[in-house]
Amino acid sequence: MPAVKGRSHGRSHRITQRGTPTVLLQGRVSEEARDAARDAADAAGISIAAYLEALVLADAEHHLVRPDADTHPEALPA
Repeated sequence: MPAVKGRSHGRSHRITQRGTPTVLLQGRVSEEARDAARDAADAAGISIAAYLEALVLADAEHHLVRPDADTHPEALPA
């Protein structure tokens, strides 16, 4: 059972040309967030997928983002 209501445990893998397995990660964000991700990826000269992967891994290591339970109730532990 997922820790967040509505989140599934998708396990479909795809192998990239470099032989690295990848999985699909989807979520809805505001247009502002999408545009900011696109701009940051463009500035870094990488794809949005590569930018998001780097961002997620950096957050996992450094705990940069912490949800605000008042504005994101789905972030509360189940």
